[in-house]
Amino acid sequence: MQDKYNRDLFDLITALAGVASFTSGEQTQILNFAKRRMYEAYQATPMWPRYLVVGEERSYTTDTSIIPFTQTSKDDISEFIRIHRTQPFVRNSALEFEFFIQSNGASVINASTAEAASAFVTYKKELADLPTTWDLTGDKTTQEIPLEFFYYVAHATYADFLRMDGQHEKAMAEEQVANKYLATELEKTDQIMNNNTVKKRFNTYVSNQSR
Repeated sequence: MQDKYNRDLFDLITALAGVASFTSGEQTQILNFAKRRMYEAYQATPMWPRYLVVGEERSYTTDTSIIPFTQTSKDDISEFIRIHRTQPFVRNSALEFEFFIQSNGASVINASTAEAASAFVTYKKELADLPTTWDLTGDKTTQEIPLEFFYYVAHATYADFLRMDGQHEKAMAEEQVANKYLATELEKTDQIMNNNTVKKRFNTYVSNQSR
């Protein structure tokens, strides 16, 4: 998966605005807009391939059937998608657990820590935030913008800038451009996921039984 540089995003927004530069105050506002739009794109689906982790073994907390959001040496969990007793998608008979979310993680129903100390979790990783400042050094050493988000974030951020400037009609038009970019990327993701079993639930007798 490809990334774009922080500076590339800033340069494209500057080009869209048709200005030579932004004031320091405008740079801060634009960065805040971009952060919000990054989060919107990230939240558009739980199935973005770069954030999807499939069937990773995770430990229960001591004496409970709760899988915490954070575990040492593993990515933090933003969203639990599926939880299985054994490695999933290798054999269709892997038992899938029902679960509910609490403040400290996923509470797995009908799981027993006396029988197993871990389960296999499919989840969405947390989004890494943009930095607090734009990288305007020109060396382009920092890759921080997922390519699948890049054009949506640029055009949507520019729409926010136009809206802030009172140019509401232009902002609406730019918002439509941004949404087309996002829709295209979501369609690609749906096509990928429709061709595998991660998104599908097996409504078999085995997978619906408690332990």
